[in-house]
Amino acid sequence: MRRGHSFETQLDKLAESINAAGYHMHKNHPCRTQDGTYLSGEPYDYDLFTPDYKAAFDAKECHADKWYFTDKEIRQANNLKKCKNAGFEAFFLIYFFTTKKLLAFDVDVFTAALCENRKYLSQAEGSAWNWKNS
Repeated sequence: MRRGHSFETQLDKLAESINAAGYHMHKNHPCRTQDGTYLSGEPYDYDLFTPDYKAAFDAKECHADKWYFTDKEIRQANNLKKCKNAGFEAFFLIYFFTTKKLLAFDVDVFTAALCENRKYLSQAEGSAWNWKNS
């Protein structure tokens, strides 16, 4: 199974449920080659809209105690920050297999780590996420 696919499958089920409730959530799809090489198109993974909540986020699986990020996430953060500037909640949603925790990392927390010359975030820097309680 493609890395990150099981978590995204669960989020796709959440999107179906949210859409069935009369709201809107969708997955952005990139343009990729047949072997999966990214070409263009996907600034981050998901958008979620309800009357009281607007969110843009990218979903990741993490198999370590800390989330170590790459240049790809830096590009995604730039796009998420634009969403935050427009009034959205903008974050990285990380599922940690080691602790079975689902944590949201605000794009500003991510940027602060970069400013400290770190390329990781600890679980303590995230917060629990539930779209209904946001």
